Formats: sequence, C-alpha cells, structure tokens
Amino acid sequence: MRLLYIGIAIASLFSSCSKNTEKENEFPEQLSFSLDTVYVDPGDEILYLQDKLYLSDLSADKSYLINFNRKDLIAERINLDELKLEKLIPFEKEGPNGTPTYFSRFSLNDEEQLLIWSYQFYSIFDQNAKKIKDLGLEKIAADYLSGSDFYPLMLFEDPEQPERVLGVFISWKDRAYFILDFDLKDKLFQKTGLPEMDKLQEYNTDILMDGQAMGSYGVAVHSIAINGKIILTNNSFNEVVIYDTNRDSTYVKSWDTPLLGTRKNYTPPKQVDYSSGQREEVVRDSMEEINYGYLVWDETQKRFYRFSITQQFGEDKDEYGQYIATGTDVYLTIFDENLNILAESLVPQLAAPPNKHFVKDGKIWLFANMEDEMAFVQLAIE
Repeated sequence: MRLLYIGIAIASLFSSCSKNTEKENEFPEQLSFSLDTVYVDPGDEILYLQDKLYLSDLSADKSYLINFNRKDLIAERINLDELKLEKLIPFEKEGPNGTPTYFSRFSLNDEEQLLIWSYQFYSIFDQNAKKIKDLGLEKIAADYLSGSDFYPLMLFEDPEQPERVLGVFISWKDRAYFILDFDLKDKLFQKTGLPEMDKLQEYNTDILMDGQAMGSYGVAVHSIAINGKIILTNNSFNEVVIYDTNRDSTYVKSWDTPLLGTRKNYTPPKQVDYSSGQREEVVRDSMEEINYGYLVWDETQKRFYRFSITQQFGEDKDEYGQYIATGTDVYLTIFDENLNILAESLVPQLAAPPNKHFVKDGKIWLFANMEDEMAFVQLAIE
C-alpha cells in the first residue's frame, strides 16, 4: 500500500471528527458476475500458501506480487502478467541485513523497495534483501515504540514528501487507535488520536486462562491510503474513518443499506474462559452476522470494492474445536471515488470467505489454494 496521487476527492466541507451517515437505497441490488480461474507456474519450487497471501503486496503497476514466507524468510516474486514465479529472494535473520523472524507486515513502495515493520523495527530493503535504510521510528517516538505496548498495524510513505512516514497503531492496554506522523529529516513526530474508533471495544472479548489474560477476540481493522487520505475500515460497523493527512483532521462516513445495515448486532461477552468452550461460541455467533470487509481500489475505473460476508454453522467442530461453517453468503459493495455506493449485491458464485484480493485488468483477483497450487479466481462484473 502507498499514498497514491490518484483517487478520492472528498469534499473539504467536513470538519474534524464530523460524521456523515447515508441511507443508501437508490442502487442496483443484484449484479451479474462471471468467474475464471488462473494458475501460477511455480517452476521447480513449492510456493508458500500457508498464510493465504496474508503477508504479500503488489507492485505499483500490478505487474507482480511479492508473497513473503515468514517461516523461512524468503520472498516469492510472482509475475502476474505471465502467471509464473520469477524468483526467490532469501532474507537474513541476523547481521546488518537481518529481519525479525515474524515481522508484522510489509509494503512495496514506488521504488520497488520493501518497507518492513514490527516491534522496534522499521526498515527499507531492496529486492536483493539488502537493508538500505533504517527509519529509526522507535527512536523518534521512543515513548510509544521502544517497547511492545503499541502495535504497528500499517505504515505509509508519502510520495510527495520522501521524508514523511505515517503509521496506524493500536495501544494494547486500552485498545485505542492512533496515527503517528513522522518527519524523518528533523526526527520529529505528531500523534493524532482516533476516538471515532473507541466504540470498537464493544465487540472485543478478552480470553482468560485460570484468571489470566491470554489474548482477545475482537474487531479486524484495515487501512489504505489514497490521495492524502488514510481510510480505515473495520468488520463491525458499515463505515469508514478518514484521516486527512494534509489537514490533520478526521471524519466518519457511514452507510445504512438494505443488504448490510449499519453494524453488527451481536455484542459478545467482555470475557470468556479459554477452556469453557465460550470462545468458540463467540466466534460462531459473530461470524453468523455481517462482517464487513476491507476496501480495494480500482485506479482505472476510480472505484472502491468491498466484500462482506455472513456464515452459517452446524453443530460439528473441527480438530481445533471451532464450529465448521456449512455455508457462506458473500456480498460486494461498489463505491465511487467519493465513497458513495454505486451498487451492492450478493455474489452467488462465491461460496467461501474471500482471501487476499486486489483489482487488476478490470477484474477482482481472489487468491485460492487449489490442491496446494497458487491460483487466482478472477471475478468480472458484467
């Protein structure tokens, strides 16, 4: 992901922390779709599919994708035009070019470099796995990033200001979201809170074992950056929180639609015991209601796409004690560049939650593991 020149042109009349809710009814509720499946030729290699391309990113021109194998610290460069593995890029665990074994995320910037981040680690690598720059964010904002109390969800480089980096973070203690805006040249930063996202705590459940906290189950938050705006989505509210990087202001845009409503109705308990079986029930009950997906941008048509799902479950469980889904309803919402809804429809051709997906050549590409082969289902809107 990166801050793009093209894209969203939100009207500037919104003031900081304002909210705009739209009752969306005047759009088609049934679209026509077609599917095609393409396979990636791995050559003599075995591609890493265990993470379902969770740790991957696209080049700016969508010609290739880099899929990161965190297990072996190897990056796979996949040519999306020719649908083949181009090369493997082995990274180092130690030394001057070392990376954390399990880092948080990475992104490809416009110079085709990898920006990799994790706790106390914020560095840029070339595609020969050589570290070319240590951003040192943990030193600039030591009060926030020198330990592990604040987690880096996403980082964005500003193409118009090379010495500027913005990051979306969460505080584990109070689950508060905020943005840090870094000036790498002068070693300064500015923090902007996101109080609009405090309500996400309604959907968080702490998981305890013998009275001790061992994790939580809660809201998934995603963010993208388009034309000076960082847009944050979550899976529980039919809305986005938009941070204007030029004005240092935030506002909310939300929707109420016949198919997807305004929010998830189910509110889970605040705490469950790990051994009680309640955790599995919380996951099931949450997934039976609407789960809003993240936005992907189509720079050709100047549109956003978002999948959302509901699932159905029986009484059977898998080997890990999780309820087994018996069916999935997948919905697609299409937005214009100002995040007004153009269409929203059930996609009957999709019967499982969408994995990693992106827009290329006028189609939505969805990753699929086809008998341990990397494949993409190409969804065309007719």
